[in-house]
Amino acid sequence: MRHDAIVASLAVLATAALCQTAFARDYHPKNSNPDWPCQQVLVSHLSPAAMWSGPSIQGLDKTSNPQIDELASRLEQRRLPVDQAKAEIDTFAKSAGADRKQKLTLLFALLFDKFDSERSQVIGGLTRFGHRQKDMADKIRAENAKLHEEQDKSVKPDEVNNTATPISAAAKQLQWDVRIFQDQHKMLSYVCQVPVLIEQRLFALTRAIQNDMDKS
Repeated sequence: MRHDAIVASLAVLATAALCQTAFARDYHPKNSNPDWPCQQVLVSHLSPAAMWSGPSIQGLDKTSNPQIDELASRLEQRRLPVDQAKAEIDTFAKSAGADRKQKLTLLFALLFDKFDSERSQVIGGLTRFGHRQKDMADKIRAENAKLHEEQDKSVKPDEVNNTATPISAAAKQLQWDVRIFQDQHKMLSYVCQVPVLIEQRLFALTRAIQNDMDKS
């Protein structure tokens, strides 16, 4: 086997090993789901009690006011700046009249359900992504072992016909799979922040609702 081919193969194997190590670090030991790919501890659903000190939302009829539901849907959209969302909450509170407390409670309940549902969908997508990455890591390990076996056989390239040997084909496949793995792994640092961003927005809007509720 030519020296440059050996160097290229070893470089691919080293990269694959690094990828597998980096991938394993992202799995938090406290997470019950082995497919969860993020460093954050997995919390499947949010708790109203962790952010809301107002009236209980248990048993609340969340279909009683379509206008408030429409407002909650608009406030949920991340393209709406938080400051503008808070301003809309203030305007709503000022126009709520004597039922302000009840209406603001309903607004929080609707917002909570929408944000928790969105966050759960994101977590589901992340878990599926983590499972695919684990499968890819297993594939890379298998290809790594296969390439080692082919290297041990010392199969030489066909210089006459200039055709790819089993070793070069295996190295190219491994290199391609590692590249895909790396590209997808790089997305994790951003995608794993999405549930956090959803929580932060919900907390900010919840504080705004409670501030308006406490105003005389």
